Amino acid sequence: MLKFSSLSAPTQGYVDGIRVKGKSYLSILFGASVTLLLSSCAMGPDYQRPDIEVPAQYHDDLAQESQENLGLANWKAFYLDEDLQVLISHALEQNLDLETVRSRLIAARREVTVTDSALYPAFGINADAERSIDSAITNTDPEHGNEFTLDGTVSWELDVWGANRRRSEAEYANFLSAQEALNLAVISLISDVATRYYEWLDIEQRYLISLNTVEIRLKERNLARLRKQNGVISGLQVRQAEVEYQSAKVTLPDLDFERKAKANQLKILLGEFDYPLVLKTQQEITAYRQLFPTSFTVGVPSQMLSQRPDVKAAEQELIAANANVGVAKTAFFPQFTITGSYGTETDDLSSIFDSQGVTWSLLGGITAPIFNAGRIAAQYDISQEAFNQAHLNYRSTVLKAYFEVNDAMNSFRRSELAIEAQQELVEASKEYTRLATLRYRNGVSSSLDLMDAQRSLFSAELTLSQVKRDRLLSLITLYRSLGGGVLTQEELAQITDQENAD
Repeated sequence: MLKFSSLSAPTQGYVDGIRVKGKSYLSILFGASVTLLLSSCAMGPDYQRPDIEVPAQYHDDLAQESQENLGLANWKAFYLDEDLQVLISHALEQNLDLETVRSRLIAARREVTVTDSALYPAFGINADAERSIDSAITNTDPEHGNEFTLDGTVSWELDVWGANRRRSEAEYANFLSAQEALNLAVISLISDVATRYYEWLDIEQRYLISLNTVEIRLKERNLARLRKQNGVISGLQVRQAEVEYQSAKVTLPDLDFERKAKANQLKILLGEFDYPLVLKTQQEITAYRQLFPTSFTVGVPSQMLSQRPDVKAAEQELIAANANVGVAKTAFFPQFTITGSYGTETDDLSSIFDSQGVTWSLLGGITAPIFNAGRIAAQYDISQEAFNQAHLNYRSTVLKAYFEVNDAMNSFRRSELAIEAQQELVEASKEYTRLATLRYRNGVSSSLDLMDAQRSLFSAELTLSQVKRDRLLSLITLYRSLGGGVLTQEELAQITDQENAD
């Protein structure tokens, strides 16, 4: 190591036996250091986005355009149900898991500041005070002595090989990955709230259907008992009516449990112990086409790379891993550090700023690896393998995202076809029940035909409610798979800016 120092010299020191002026030497050395730093290059490979050949189109017949698409729409433009918008807004403000992810983003932003600080010199101040007395053994007339020192200090690790710059690059990529993690949490929360809400409405709808069916079956059973008393029907038909009544009634406990459990799941997402959920009327639930846009496009697969937060987060992790390869490579080369101090010393505290006892020191250090039992080489290999893992994870994320969109599109198309067929089945079952009721009341057919018709209608109505729910959920899944609902850059900036203000 090289060390340059001088004590109690007004403004001059010695370097290799040559006296130089301290301020001039410091200026020259500082300027040379900056020049060397700026002219140096960062070790390691510069990031290049992997060339992944995604298909030009998704495997479906939905409209696919390279301009506007469903994933670019704001969540309020997609979820048109005003009651659901209130729930989503409340969840975005109160959900506890989302607050945790927000905190991680703020911490990641602070990590960038911590890492970037290594690029600049660190300045400090050091003050010492000492009072001493000579030993009476060696001095017949011991005296008290005071010494006060005040020094400004500076230290700097020259980033000749770009290690600190690569660390900053990696940390900033981690920060952007944290941003995308927040976006992923946001779209997951939005879709989860919407999913739980419509599942809850579906269960409530099926619960109402079951209640109505139980009431009808109860009336049919009471009527059957009255007809038997009048000798119109036999006891067998009464028992059949009793079985149908109990069959409908037995569905109520499970549905009651499910609707309460689903409401509790929704309240957890809302971050509330007790939230007043508003149940829609049957007409409002039936008008499902007013809950979402009536037409939309899904875009093309290449847009998925810049829309889905999980894909963008995986790429930022790849960028960080690439930068860490450069950091590991710099460990093979020497490190250069500069530390210095400049201050005064005096025996009178009141004259600390006017003292002629100027002190300064300058220390230049070089640390180079010679033998480390293969540790540095192993760390470099580890960083390369970490990069390979991040690269494979990125490709896997893209592949999964592509097929998630495909599956969501297929599910939507299936639900479209299923709901049309199920509606026709319900209409046919209603007509069948109407005719069976007329024939039964006119004595043309037995109660078995009526019960069979009622059973078919009950099952068809329950299935229709589930099919409508499936269509709503397929739209939610499609919107989520396209990366819909992410925060804007302004909203992301507000999170960190608000924390700075606090």
